Amino acid sequence: MSRAYSKGAVAILLMIAFGIGPGCSKAKSKFKVPDIQMITSEYVLAGDTTDGNGIWVTGNFGIIFHSGDGGENWTEQQSGTENLLTDLDFVDSKTGWISGIKGTMLHTSDAGATWEQQNPGTKRHLLALSFVDKDYGWAIGEYTTILHTSDGGKSWVRQSEEQDRILSGVHFSDRDNGWVVGEEGIILHTTNGGTTWQRNMPTFFERENIEDEYENPRPALFGVYFTDKKNGWVCGMDSMIMYTANAGESWKIVNTGQDILYNIVVKGGRGWAVGAMGTYILSKDGGISWELQEDSIKSKLGFANLFFSSPQNGWVVGQSGTMVFTTDGGDTWTFRSGLSYETDWFEMPEALEKTIIE
Repeated sequence: MSRAYSKGAVAILLMIAFGIGPGCSKAKSKFKVPDIQMITSEYVLAGDTTDGNGIWVTGNFGIIFHSGDGGENWTEQQSGTENLLTDLDFVDSKTGWISGIKGTMLHTSDAGATWEQQNPGTKRHLLALSFVDKDYGWAIGEYTTILHTSDGGKSWVRQSEEQDRILSGVHFSDRDNGWVVGEEGIILHTTNGGTTWQRNMPTFFERENIEDEYENPRPALFGVYFTDKKNGWVCGMDSMIMYTANAGESWKIVNTGQDILYNIVVKGGRGWAVGAMGTYILSKDGGISWELQEDSIKSKLGFANLFFSSPQNGWVVGQSGTMVFTTDGGDTWTFRSGLSYETDWFEMPEALEKTIIE
């Protein structure tokens, strides 16, 4: 009785049969094995670095990976949870926090050698973090959750009323001035460390009535980044990037014509934004104008986050363990983990392929 094999299954059997493994001579093998570097295959949702040498990434199933040499070598750190970890923020080479679903909050003071669980006082999903120093930090998430700590996470206080809205991004430029963005075009601004928050409404988000809101809903916003208390950017659905130079008194909108944008960073005269389906957008004039970079990062997988230690050195992370880095300000990128669409795939010799029983 004949048996049906898939090409992939036969390829694996042939690799075993022909001794492609320890103790076998590579000269005898005619197989071309794809060069795929993988640090993890899980979805990497966030990362951070303060000096370009110590790097941390985190994501699905509680994974945390750390490099102490700029990304050359990586080790897994134990988070103590299998919850989805959504964001992380380090204020120096030793001190950092990680947020996650179900009220997860982790803290380290030894570069991640150990992670301790903190109690933020909620079981709501926490989606993003912003710390300005070892004491002052904020965490935001579902049901308009905004939490603040002034003692490094030992205690947290809520700074918002609960509503059925998701907050997705937060950024503080100092202890007083901060921004939060989220569902339905929400932009919140504080100048007193979150004691009070004001809704900031760009003119193009204004609607005449309820019917107009239903017919023309405001887009969800996911990323926010401010270089100081006046200059900032937000990004989100409908390939939207918005910029303010006067602390939100007015906004300029840039429609990049691409997919959803999840995160944005501007530093040293350059800007970068990433999103769904491998979308990568670059600014070379400090975030004023933006251009799609179609072939710079050779992937069509989703990019969740990006982080830069300098205007030249940065990382993008995302789906299926994708981790790529740049050393030239985002003009070119190198894969450190994940699958590029330029990868040379495994190919069997033609003579062996003909022996497959269909």
